[in-house]
Amino acid sequence: MSTLFVVFVGVLGGVAGAVQSGSLGVMEEKAGTLASTFVTYGLGGLVVGVAMAVFGGTRWADLRDVPWWAFTAGIMGLIVVASLGITVARLGVGGGLTLFTASTLMVGALIDHFGLMGAERPLDPRKLAGFAVVILGTWLVVGGDG
Repeated sequence: MSTLFVVFVGVLGGVAGAVQSGSLGVMEEKAGTLASTFVTYGLGGLVVGVAMAVFGGTRWADLRDVPWWAFTAGIMGLIVVASLGITVARLGVGGGLTLFTASTLMVGALIDHFGLMGAERPLDPRKLAGFAVVILGTWLVVGGDG
């Protein structure tokens, strides 16, 4: 898989995430957290189910080799969707995604530092300085109003 394709997929995911977050904010305001989360997962599950029926791709037996903690991804996804709905409805798409992204970057770096999910990438002074920049940027976008 080429680097250009991987970058394209990453950008496409970012665009989809911003549009999804805005949609979640609207649904949160109109119908609440549980309804917006249910609609998001229900429609997503339906689309994946249709894709599996059309294209195959059912490797259920391979799930035996997946570590137990990887199965928390679905629950974490519910938290992601619900939290984005709540924050975007109150902070706007930019503010909600800034808070989400800052948290993701920092927790991801800590997971890597401690090797909790397989890859160990220790923190160094440069990365810690990056944390400070992320915190300042988040404050400027989210907390700068008051």
